[in-house]
Amino acid sequence: QHLYRALPKEPAAGSRAMRHSSEGLVPSGAVTLLLLGWMTLPAFASDFSLHGFVESAGGIRVVDNPSQSKDATLGEGRLQLELSYDGPKGSRLFLKADAIGDGVKEKGEVDLREVYLSLSPFKLLDVRVGRQILTWGTGDLIFVNDLFPKDFVSFFIGRSLDYLKVGSDAVKFSLFPEPFSLDLVAIPHFTSSKVPTGERLSTFDPFTNRITARHRKLTTRRPAASFENTELALRLYRTFGSYEAALYGFRGSFKEPVGTDPVKQKLFFPELSVYGFSVQGPLLRGVASAEFGYSDSREDRSGRDPFVENSSLKYLLGYEEQPWADFTVRAQYFLEQMLDFHAYQTSLPAGAPKRNELRQVLFLRLTQLLRYQTVELSLVSFYSPSDEDGYLNPQGSYKITDSLSIALGANFFLGRKDSTPFGQLDKNDNLYIRLRYSF
Repeated sequence: QHLYRALPKEPAAGSRAMRHSSEGLVPSGAVTLLLLGWMTLPAFASDFSLHGFVESAGGIRVVDNPSQSKDATLGEGRLQLELSYDGPKGSRLFLKADAIGDGVKEKGEVDLREVYLSLSPFKLLDVRVGRQILTWGTGDLIFVNDLFPKDFVSFFIGRSLDYLKVGSDAVKFSLFPEPFSLDLVAIPHFTSSKVPTGERLSTFDPFTNRITARHRKLTTRRPAASFENTELALRLYRTFGSYEAALYGFRGSFKEPVGTDPVKQKLFFPELSVYGFSVQGPLLRGVASAEFGYSDSREDRSGRDPFVENSSLKYLLGYEEQPWADFTVRAQYFLEQMLDFHAYQTSLPAGAPKRNELRQVLFLRLTQLLRYQTVELSLVSFYSPSDEDGYLNPQGSYKITDSLSIALGANFFLGRKDSTPFGQLDKNDNLYIRLRYSF
């Protein structure tokens, strides 16, 4: 996407507008007045840029799902506008908003995705205040130390990958004292990830131990908006030659509702702290990465509460290579180790699905560009040998012109058990198409 300056286009000397003013809609004298008027505008007008897109998208479920009343998984028209203003001394004002007509929900809405002010008060300090997309870590669609909200529903129904990330209302400080760099983020208002709850995609209901029934939607209880619930995230990083290493810290709440309240029949977001590190750099003919995170479930450190997620250790190894021009392979191995597993087994209620102590996930992304990079074919795949479930996302896109593009794809889920991450979505296989005009 390109940012276009809001500058008028001056007619070329000798053009029809200049030579034959009586034949044009704007006579040459008026053009001169317009240009003189533009020159009198404040200087900051030229620092504004505006672009966006109009998109139509549709998706349909391709398997019978008795728990859903509609076969459509996606049906919407979307207008996105992105406005930025580059001010003095590196300051920047940015706004991105979507107007959406959702045919599945049968309603319209406005999504204020980002609105923030960036400042550089000192040479070694940047500050960003407002709603912003935050991300860090080395994972590709697998998140270890990235504890910022995600929209998994958008990902599983075929919206653009940009919509996987959700904005956080936050203040971010970036400091650059040599030889390290430091990011510190304060998030006063909790924002959860968007996960399937039975409304558009059926999912596992922990209160009935089966897939959500038709017209039943899982409800959640969010952390109270208070000073003590302000979330803090920290990243300390630097480069060592061609390698980048980082340390991470987080204190807040789980972004997914992994706590259950059987009395009130609600899901909730338990308190969480995370400590980890990552390293990334060249290896052989590609780029390798490794990431580790210790998730401290502060409401269940003993592991004896069956209604709160246990603490865990998470490991991620990744490798990316381009075997030939315009073809990229990205592979990852993820391992999650539940801590206090014996206490978890002992406290598990009768009839509740049992999880494994070790969860393994294999990830592969293949991307091929064709026809001067106007065609992109991709495949995203997950498979868990421990959960015996998986997910496939093949997609093809074609850039018809510089402004017009089309994308077609599918989401396929598989699994032997209704309670596993991908197995619970087994009846939500869907096809989707998106047509976008950018400006």
